[in-house]
Amino acid sequence: MKKELSIVSPELPEGFVAAGTACGVKKSGHPDLALLYSETEAAVAAAFTSNRVAAAPVRLSRQVAGTGRCRAVIANSGCANAATGERGEGDARRMAEATARLLGIDPGLVAVASTGRIGTYLPIDRIEAGIEDLAGLIRSGGNSAAAEAIMTTDTRPKETAREFAVGGRTARIWGIAKGAGMIYPRMRVAGEPHATMFCFLLTDLGAEPGLLRSALSAALERSFNRITVDGDTSTNDTVILLANGASGVRAEPGSEGEAAFRENLSRISRELAWMIVADGEGAGKFVSIEVGGAKTAGDARRAAAAVANSLLFKCALYGGTPNWGRLLAALGYSGAEIAEDRISVSLGDLEVVRAGLILDPAPERAGEELRGKRIDLRVDLGLGEGRDVYYTCDISPEYVEINRG
Repeated sequence: MKKELSIVSPELPEGFVAAGTACGVKKSGHPDLALLYSETEAAVAAAFTSNRVAAAPVRLSRQVAGTGRCRAVIANSGCANAATGERGEGDARRMAEATARLLGIDPGLVAVASTGRIGTYLPIDRIEAGIEDLAGLIRSGGNSAAAEAIMTTDTRPKETAREFAVGGRTARIWGIAKGAGMIYPRMRVAGEPHATMFCFLLTDLGAEPGLLRSALSAALERSFNRITVDGDTSTNDTVILLANGASGVRAEPGSEGEAAFRENLSRISRELAWMIVADGEGAGKFVSIEVGGAKTAGDARRAAAAVANSLLFKCALYGGTPNWGRLLAALGYSGAEIAEDRISVSLGDLEVVRAGLILDPAPERAGEELRGKRIDLRVDLGLGEGRDVYYTCDISPEYVEINRG
């Protein structure tokens, strides 16, 4: 069967085209509208925010994901289309319908995503004109601006790709993401799976929607659902995964293809999630908080999340101050079972808490470690085998400046 379009980017999986443009949502004139398109109908799995104040595009895209089939994603930055009532619902539909009309596809196969300020209406006429421009770009092969077009307070685009072989054939996964603030995803996959952050994942591997949902749910639990910048869960968090089968590689349950796909999906999701943390608003440090020795895995997750979200501790990280009392306090209110006299904490290979007592070994070295760009903390609760990890960053005056309006 003859393909409709060619692929412009060597990193895009076979049978996909992407493009970005500026349509005037952002006053800066920077790119603010992106389109991802599959030349053939694709299977879809998606994850959306658990925030009960969910944006209009989230509600529309949940319906699309529930069908298991999708062909295009249209996404704008600069306006969240959240808390916008019936008009917002209509604008989200207009985005999908304009995309479908200009690409000649069913509007039920178009997912929509929006990010930006909450409570303002989309300049829908500008967006529809931008969609017309994007459709023309898609027909001519696309461009490389999609990752930039979904950015808000991000300082850089987030894009990556992986390639893997199955049975002598090669399949690819490509992904872009955005996010720097309002980051504490607690996602649920639609249909039912588990996601302001966006992540759009494209693969030319073939798989049924049920397998995609299972794989995406597992990948999210070790990536986007384990990061936090500021403890705020957005109204618009969205992760969408499309698989069109153009490579000829299939992932059947229990097959080599499924195992390879799951591994590479998890890796690319984790890589993109870490990019978001590293680009946190005003952040200068990437911090991993690994909790072991918990009575249960759930306790380990709760303990790690409490430390990762502690504003007091994150301020201390910004200052390079070894204030371990703030970490211990966060463990104590986390909801995890705690025995204070069994807690130990290490900063890299330097023990700083033993049996619940704060040590003061080599304070100059501890300060030097805390002033670094990468900080690794290990907590042992001494109660069992439960283990989990969260990734976060420090909080700086620049974060306040960005978010004071």
